[in-house]
Amino acid sequence: MNAVSPANIRAYGVDLTPVQATDLPQLRTWRNSPDIAAQMLDQRQISPEAQQQWFTRISADVSQQHFVIRYKDQPVGACNLKQPEGKAVTGSTVLESGFYLADPRFRGSMLAFFPALALNQYCFQTLGCTTLLAHVKLDNQAALRFNQQLGYQTTQQLSQPTPEGPVLMQQMQLDLAGFTQAASRFARFAG
Repeated sequence: MNAVSPANIRAYGVDLTPVQATDLPQLRTWRNSPDIAAQMLDQRQISPEAQQQWFTRISADVSQQHFVIRYKDQPVGACNLKQPEGKAVTGSTVLESGFYLADPRFRGSMLAFFPALALNQYCFQTLGCTTLLAHVKLDNQAALRFNQQLGYQTTQQLSQPTPEGPVLMQQMQLDLAGFTQAASRFARFAG
């Protein structure tokens, strides 16, 4: 299967651009930073070779899409979509999202919500998704609150295997009604 490159997403004052080979050094720097790596299931340092292998793999994988978050043309983070059963993202009713802001100036600010809202809007309005899932480390209280403010509801706790041992995760779920309600609360701030 050949992956279809997703389109640029522009909404809520941010741009989500599909990851390109030229983005890899920046993504690796972000992903290897201790504050970002601490929230990942696999916290090992990523080598340039491993990252290139990852990029080659995701570029041909229809079950995931990866984006660089840009604000005022500056890269500030990354987000992604995955189809949990390995099916194509396009045409799937259930998708899983992942997200991080690498620029600490934007964490905890109103801007933090805009890339997530843009990604969620793309899922519900463009892709036709009916359910978005998020899996958050149980000890990441900031991410749990963040997702709740975006309209996600907690569903179940799961144990996820990692190279360092099992990690407890909180599964959260968002539907169109929850997204619409959250988007209406944030719309006035997005301009």
